[in-house]
Amino acid sequence: MLIYNKNNKFVSYLVILISLFILVLFTSDKIKQIYQNIDLKETYTINYNDKKEKLNELNKLKNSLASSKADLDKYNVTIKEDELIDYIYSSIEKTNNRNGVSIVKNVTISEAIETELWFKETIININLRVPGEAKLKEIIDLFLSKDSKYHFYISSFSYPMWETQENFSVTLPLKILHK
Repeated sequence: MLIYNKNNKFVSYLVILISLFILVLFTSDKIKQIYQNIDLKETYTINYNDKKEKLNELNKLKNSLASSKADLDKYNVTIKEDELIDYIYSSIEKTNNRNGVSIVKNVTISEAIETELWFKETIININLRVPGEAKLKEIIDLFLSKDSKYHFYISSFSYPMWETQENFSVTLPLKILHK
C-alpha cells in the first residue's frame, strides 16, 4: 500500500507538472500580449502627455497672438485724407471747453513713403494755436492714446516751454504707419 501511495503521489505530481506546463504553454502568448499592451499603453500615455503639453503651448501662443491682434489691426488701416482730416478736426474740437479753445491753423499730409519695415509712412503736420501747456498735453495724449482710431507717433517735438502763459502756436508732427 505504501508503494501505491508513492506511485500515486508521483503520478499526482506528474499530472500537476504536466498541467502547469500546458497552462504555461497555452497562456504564455496571452501573457506576452498583456505585457505588450501594458508597454503600448505607457508609450501612448507618454506621447499623449507630450502632445498635450505642445497643445497647451500652442494655445498660449494663439491667445497671445489674439490679444496682440488688436494692436496689429491699428496698422492695417487704409489712410484716406478726408477721413483723417475729419478725425483730426473732430478730436481737437472734443478738447475745446471753458478752459480754452484750440484752433487748427492748417494740416499738411505728406505722400506715403515705403519704409524698411514693409509699412507705408505718412507724416502729418498740424499747426495749432493752443491756450496753454495743459491743453497741448491733452491734445497730444488724445492722438497718442491706445483708444485713438489711428496709431500716431511723434518723432520729434518742441514748443516754447514755460516762456508764455497765454496762447501760443505750435506744430505737432505726427507719423502714422499703415498698409
